[in-house]
Amino acid sequence: MTLDNGAPGMLLTAIKGALDVSLNNGGMSVKRLPAWTQAQFGGDAPLAKANATPSGVRLEFLTDAAWLELDLTFTRESAAWRWRPLQAAVISMTTSDGHAESREFHEGDVLETFPDGSSTLTPAAPSTARFEIPGPRQERTVTVWLPHRGSARIHGVRSDRPLQPAPSTGPRWVHYGSSISQSSHAEAPLGVWPVVAARNLGLDLYNLGLAGSAHLDQFVARTIRDQPADLITLKVGINIINSASLRRRTFAPAVHGFLDTVRDGHPETPLVLISPIFCPEHEDAPGPSRLVDGKFLATDLARKPGDGLLTLRDARSILADAVSERGTSDSNLHHLDGLRLFGSADAHLLPDLLHPNDEGYRLIGERFTDIAAGSPWLAPAAQAPVRS
Repeated sequence: MTLDNGAPGMLLTAIKGALDVSLNNGGMSVKRLPAWTQAQFGGDAPLAKANATPSGVRLEFLTDAAWLELDLTFTRESAAWRWRPLQAAVISMTTSDGHAESREFHEGDVLETFPDGSSTLTPAAPSTARFEIPGPRQERTVTVWLPHRGSARIHGVRSDRPLQPAPSTGPRWVHYGSSISQSSHAEAPLGVWPVVAARNLGLDLYNLGLAGSAHLDQFVARTIRDQPADLITLKVGINIINSASLRRRTFAPAVHGFLDTVRDGHPETPLVLISPIFCPEHEDAPGPSRLVDGKFLATDLARKPGDGLLTLRDARSILADAVSERGTSDSNLHHLDGLRLFGSADAHLLPDLLHPNDEGYRLIGERFTDIAAGSPWLAPAAQAPVRS
């Protein structure tokens, strides 16, 4: 089946983890935030790119097919000035009976960005991704995970047997975070830490890890407010510190305002506020970060008394206080110290001193799995009715 013979409707229903799907340039493009939010980005190019990166987005099919092919055009990003060379596009395939594999692609459009914020796009050839589905011919869920870095346009899908959109099979988990939650430095989509945890825990993930862009924006809070959710996690702090976007006076009110908006739509849904993981440069020094020889360093600007600039220790304290203050009237609000997910002993897994490597992301996903499995906040989510 292809986009030319009725597949768009089927594909729209099969897509999970994206709220804006459009047909353009002979293909289907996805964005994770809904279309109405994009007029509120303020022209911010990094946010627009993060939104178009389908981290955690997947196509879920119910089929007894022996093989599956997708035609796609990848957009791969290069930023040599940021020590980010052009990398392969990667997609993964998993099945409900335990098979998992990933494929790399070195073709596709190339988006080159420059220090002044400008960019150039060089068009290139599309790709065909073919997956053989092992095992006996029986109906199963086959999931194709789209790239966790760059973006992709889907031109068509083919298989030897009919494909149907697969129903949701687990509680809906809505997660919000930074580039660490987007996990572009992982080796494959299956290495994105919320994906690792969602697959371990049987959760239906909607990942709003937005690289460089977790600034407690109200359009994100309203998006989460309006989405069905059985579990909500908010991992905030690092972008606010390493860009110095908020200060001591504004951070706590912004946290409370974000929580208020989310609670307008989810008054009793288990909600976990997660503080930042370890980052050596910003534990005791504020941003904005400097990128020097591929390492993210703390600001070299002189501090002034009462400047209100935040460090990670400050942010963790403020977040813990917010949960404590609200906890008297919100028993379903919980706090998770990010150092339990990734602490100082794990610093060797931070090649640029900020982002974990593939091993680090998997470690976070596995630790979150273990913490969630024994938590008071996952049990109510796991008992929620499954949505079709």
